[in-house]
Amino acid sequence: MDFPKRIKQHKSQSDSFAILLYKLKDVGIFRSATENDYGIDFEIEIVHNERVIGKYLKAQVKSAEEVYIREDKVPTIGGIKQSTLLYWTELSYKTHVVAFAVDLKTEKIYFTKGLFWQATTLLDNSEKSKTISFLPPIVLPEVLKDEKAEKTENFISAFMIKKTAFENNVGDIIYAHKAFLRNIKNIHDLYAETWHYDAWTEVQSLDTFKTFLECGKILIENLPEYPKEESEKYKNLFNYDYWVRQTDWSDDEVSNMVAMFPMKTIMPLLLDKIQYYSELVLKGQYYWYHKDLPYLKLVFKTRLPNERKHENFIHKDYNYDHFENKDSFYDFIDDLREKHKIN
Repeated sequence: MDFPKRIKQHKSQSDSFAILLYKLKDVGIFRSATENDYGIDFEIEIVHNERVIGKYLKAQVKSAEEVYIREDKVPTIGGIKQSTLLYWTELSYKTHVVAFAVDLKTEKIYFTKGLFWQATTLLDNSEKSKTISFLPPIVLPEVLKDEKAEKTENFISAFMIKKTAFENNVGDIIYAHKAFLRNIKNIHDLYAETWHYDAWTEVQSLDTFKTFLECGKILIENLPEYPKEESEKYKNLFNYDYWVRQTDWSDDEVSNMVAMFPMKTIMPLLLDKIQYYSELVLKGQYYWYHKDLPYLKLVFKTRLPNERKHENFIHKDYNYDHFENKDSFYDFIDDLREKHKIN
């Protein structure tokens, strides 16, 4: 006679869940989704100051007795099915999807940021499983490596995971990216006109200025350090109504003089983010070919300015041709179809 023997995979999964729930209990409420596991193990509802606030994440947990650490110190986990990657992308339009990896030897937890963009760049026309990368492990200064080190690591991890839940969703990011690319010539013209026209007249296109602020608010995650005396301006950097109030002679317009500060501050940061997302779209060309071909074409055909210095940017004599990639989109698609063996 003999009793049933626990499967090693089940034990690894159970141990991973137990470690995760213990170390990250301060993140929020973990609701199991393993009974219908299509690539998600938990829904995590964020708790902030002991209150549920309507923010949540979807998460998959990968257990590995030894997570593979690349030469660049980035932890990775392989064996991710492409069907799972595609499932993550679709879920990501509604909420952030993250992955955890639990090293059962060290009980160390690794986690990703939202997986949408990473997943889109990994999808192709094969059935090969893929490897996802995680954020580098938290390394505490030597002075903090004492009996409280584990508690400190758990606190930092919980904070970073919560932060992901507060980031703008994929739909908003794509909307802002498209809006900027479609209006890039108008935004550039507005920028130059703000300095070339009379400083005390109104901004030439308030709609373009609003679009510019809106795109910046969505895409720019972190602002550089700023002097304390400018803190109010930075706190209201993307707030159109604030800049209207600074124009004391109008109730609904913004003067060129007032618009100079937000435009000069936002433009280089926004261009960097637009470049970043354009590169991600082109890397994920197979996904976007099937998901949103006009978006892929917009990214391919829009050439972004390399200039970031204000002094040079306002004197650039751009015309519409400067913002257009002259390469053939049809050739690009033919190459894409050949590369991915699309019939």
